[in-house]
Amino acid sequence: MKQHGLKNMVMHRMCLVLLIFGSAIPLCSQEFENEEKKQSKQEEIIGLNGNQNKDRITGAYSQMCFSEVENNPITNNIHKITGQLSGLFIFQSNGEPGVEAARVLLRGQRTFRSNSPVILVDGFERDMALLDPNEIETITLLKDAAATAQYGLRGGNGIIAVTTKRGSNSKVKVSFSANAGIKEDISRPQFLNSYDYARLYNEAMYNDYNDGTRTSSDLAAFVPKYSAAVMEKYNKAIAGIYDTEADRYLYPNINWYDSYIKKNTWQQHYNLSARGGGNFAKYFLSLGYTQNEGIFNIDKEANTYNTNADMNIVTLRANVDIQATKRLTVTANISARQEQRTTPGDISSFTSRVFQSTYRTPPNAFSVLNPDGSIGGTKDYTDNPYGLLNKQGYSLYYVRNTDADITFKQQLDFITSGLKLEATFAFDTWFDQETKRNKAFAVYNILNSIAEDGTLTPQYDSDGNYQYEKTGSETAMGSGGNYPSTKRTLAGRFKLDYQRDFGKNSVYVMFGGSRREVDSENNSNLPRQYAGLNSRISYTFDNRYLLEFNGGYEGSEQFYSDSRFGFFPAISAGWILTNETFFPKNDIFNFLKIRGSYGLVGNDDVGGYFTYLHRFYRNGSTQFGKELPVSTSVSFGIWEESAPPQYGVTWEKVRKSNIGIDALLLNEKIELSADVFYEKNKDIMVDGNFSLLLGSKLSLVPIGKTENKGLDLSTSFKDKTGEVNYRITGVFSTFRDKIIEDGKVPLINYQSEIGLPINNVMGLEAIGFYTQATIDDPNTPSQSLYGNVRPGDIMYKDQNRDGIIDEYDRVFLDRQMNHTQVSMEFELYYKGFDFGIQIVGQYGGTMSLNNESTYEFYMNGGVMVHHLNRYNPRTPETYVSHGMKFYKGDYPRLSLVNAENNRQGSSFWRLPTDLLRLKTIEVGYSINPGVLSKIGLEGLRLYANGYNLAHWSHTNIIDVETGSGSGIVYPIQRIWNFGIKITL
Repeated sequence: MKQHGLKNMVMHRMCLVLLIFGSAIPLCSQEFENEEKKQSKQEEIIGLNGNQNKDRITGAYSQMCFSEVENNPITNNIHKITGQLSGLFIFQSNGEPGVEAARVLLRGQRTFRSNSPVILVDGFERDMALLDPNEIETITLLKDAAATAQYGLRGGNGIIAVTTKRGSNSKVKVSFSANAGIKEDISRPQFLNSYDYARLYNEAMYNDYNDGTRTSSDLAAFVPKYSAAVMEKYNKAIAGIYDTEADRYLYPNINWYDSYIKKNTWQQHYNLSARGGGNFAKYFLSLGYTQNEGIFNIDKEANTYNTNADMNIVTLRANVDIQATKRLTVTANISARQEQRTTPGDISSFTSRVFQSTYRTPPNAFSVLNPDGSIGGTKDYTDNPYGLLNKQGYSLYYVRNTDADITFKQQLDFITSGLKLEATFAFDTWFDQETKRNKAFAVYNILNSIAEDGTLTPQYDSDGNYQYEKTGSETAMGSGGNYPSTKRTLAGRFKLDYQRDFGKNSVYVMFGGSRREVDSENNSNLPRQYAGLNSRISYTFDNRYLLEFNGGYEGSEQFYSDSRFGFFPAISAGWILTNETFFPKNDIFNFLKIRGSYGLVGNDDVGGYFTYLHRFYRNGSTQFGKELPVSTSVSFGIWEESAPPQYGVTWEKVRKSNIGIDALLLNEKIELSADVFYEKNKDIMVDGNFSLLLGSKLSLVPIGKTENKGLDLSTSFKDKTGEVNYRITGVFSTFRDKIIEDGKVPLINYQSEIGLPINNVMGLEAIGFYTQATIDDPNTPSQSLYGNVRPGDIMYKDQNRDGIIDEYDRVFLDRQMNHTQVSMEFELYYKGFDFGIQIVGQYGGTMSLNNESTYEFYMNGGVMVHHLNRYNPRTPETYVSHGMKFYKGDYPRLSLVNAENNRQGSSFWRLPTDLLRLKTIEVGYSINPGVLSKIGLEGLRLYANGYNLAHWSHTNIIDVETGSGSGIVYPIQRIWNFGIKITL
């Protein structure tokens, strides 16, 4: 077992280092010799409806150039920016090709409903995971009210703004990149062999038999399931020794997970792009291809079709800017993407079913294939992993996605200097299709008889062949499919802005409007509508004093007509101290700005469709008239009220305040940014728990309240020693959320969640294991509600001291979400060589170990190494830790039937989700341009990198980042990648 003290020391010291270095800054503001990494200084921050000069920003933003991470080998773009930007929390849920699901939070949690930030790609709500990484130019976080108020109803959780690459007024540059990577599991379950399985099974049987009522003679007469002779056969099977050929099938020893979940697989990515243009037109073109192979060990000879979880993606993008006239610019963007994924069996259940089968099938249950080639299995174990992967058909999942927008920018300087008009129209389509070619398979078990010593003897037919028992049936390949989420989005926006300088005064005024319609064609709902107005007014005096107002006025048809629109204002200000005449000019403070903001933003997740409407449902029917002999009756439906009208349904209102500081120090070698924020949210839709005396139930009511506060830090240090350039950057982000009102009525006062974190965990407090002495003690509280307890069972604290362990003894245990993220990155450049390394840590949350990954014999399944650490009631004095990986180092007594007590939700199964990852390492070499020019190339870089290379946590039973305590999830992958980029 890992040493907790050592791990905590490592985690805390890493946090201290990261606090010193702070957090990430816009990486494109750095300059280095390496041609691949070199970027021009970023002077503008990407905001809503326009960019702003970085020095004059008064809101809370974080920005980076995506080229710094585009080579990270994970295919989901969200994960590429993990640990790069302050305030951004990213948790990877799985490693499935085409999914690699991410949970994203911006400055933490502030609601019981969706906390996901809005993602804008070129100003419109789109999924950045769908882009080829070579298409992306910048990523910007819009964090406070000043940055998001213009987005009105949907700005409460923050915004991630993504811009794609554009053309340039230069000769055409053609780039080609190729990447190939090897993937492997980060963590794998450690199953015991057939001998140990049988040994622990016998022990669990004895524990259940010894229920406290048995006499010594009863216990002496106990007969285990597996006899000594059988145990010897399993012991031989481990070494590959079999007394007879039949023993290979009657006494198998199979690690199902290792047999059918490969340790290594493959992915590759290619991109061809062109960038250039002239005075009339500028363009960026990109063509990408990604292939990602599944991790399942399939039998390629079993079928003519593929049953692995593979993914193939083709992307295409064209961004064009045309100077149509002297004052009119037309910008057009179009992107297309086609994705195809294959899965074994039904796409909706293949992941859970395949992984569950590897956990729920003991190593001795049956052989993979029988001597006649039939699929092994029994009436109790029908999900043979081999059959699930190769004999239940396949599914195909297709996605065809097209996004297009066109923008007209008209200079109106003939009216007055600095006046511009801009209008944009966008049309996006999404079409996905599931094609299912599924079938069923039967399993066969060799019939046998049991000898006196407990060993098995196969039964033969008259021809001397094994006799089999068949379970299930083979079916022909079926054909089916559906269209899960076909949709179209039509959006438009306009803005009129004015920018002028009058001496020391600088003024910017913007006024605009937008409309968005989302039509989901796969359901009967009406198209979702948003419409509103927005504005920004900025004033700067002498480049010292900054003042800005942002506002949005937006509405949705999902709210009652009398209160459909809301106004979302924000005000912010800044003071650049280093531009003051009294501030001393020195090499320590090169730039220093203090800024602050306060405002209101919204969140329109109300938990339903037209939730304010009066709702009825049909509940049977009634007859009027005679049935016989002549039918003269009339049937009428009976309609009942399901919910009364709730005209007060409204959006969440998030009041945000922020104070920040930006600084450049030591001749601009150090760049620092820090923000302290506080958010208060109200009108969250929650279950109101109204009395049933009302006669009907209010589904959700807007009475929930929360608060959230935290800190974002950012620092970067760059310098040069001789010909060596280096840079150190880091990220520190932390938040604390709290429930103010949740509408719940607790059973007892101390179970109230008021004042606790959002998504907190309530449960029983474990205080050790029962011994015979504690069982016999009359003062020990009764746990009879959870079964008959025996020595080695988990003992719980009687919180209200009523002598009974029940629901009234559940208390707050801990929070679920990691509330702090830290990272540090070091980059070094020497002549043509470059090296980079990033470490990311998260801590502050907890999770429960449960089900397949944790419990013994779960669903009649196998056992794992950590079960060797069990408490054995027969020899409690000999209990020792087996060096196992279970978090607490010990484990309750084993049982086949007594799951109710030991598997209660309690502190015993909770473990910290603190996690430290060696996230990325990259080593590259760029060939001297002078050498390349002789062969007609402008650039050539070779590199090798890795992703998720190592990690440290409190357990290796599971990967805690997935959040799955059962372990039934497609595992997160470690990736070793090699690449080349050529520029013509």
